[in-house]
Amino acid sequence: LLGASLGSERGERPWSEFPFKQPQVWGDAGRFAQAMSGQAIPRILGLAGVLLLAGSAATQVSRFKPVASVTQLMQAMVIPASSALFNVPRDPPADETEWTEVRHHAIVLAESGNLLLIGDRAQDSEVWAATSRALAEAAEAALKAAQARDVDTIAEVGNQIIAACESCHEKHWIR
Repeated sequence: LLGASLGSERGERPWSEFPFKQPQVWGDAGRFAQAMSGQAIPRILGLAGVLLLAGSAATQVSRFKPVASVTQLMQAMVIPASSALFNVPRDPPADETEWTEVRHHAIVLAESGNLLLIGDRAQDSEVWAATSRALAEAAEAALKAAQARDVDTIAEVGNQIIAACESCHEKHWIR
């Protein structure tokens, strides 16, 4: 049984201030629903409607406007970032500054996979999305390996990056 207030010892509001009657048994949904006053349900539904409209407005405001073409993304982000990661096993970072650069390249590559999914860049719903996600996931694994300063794992992840790129290029390569 609940007392006159729920959590009053923690400075929380007593049940009597809420717009419904105090439930007698916590967890008894039937009694709780019966205890609610006629005003509580319209208030809850009204609040849910406001939140739904706010969420819808936020979605409309957050639409992305791609600026670069796929080719520009490849040239500016994907190729330089992946090349830097492919070079790590041949020329491992020697200090914190170089490891920071490796982490930055992994971040750029991971976010490139996400950018490839935005707007009209996506060429089809299956191969394009799957390979873009695979690129982002492999780059995220490279980031974790770079954070751990694990050159061997970065080399292994490089194979996953190559596989993601080749899978996409088999279908979408511009010839």
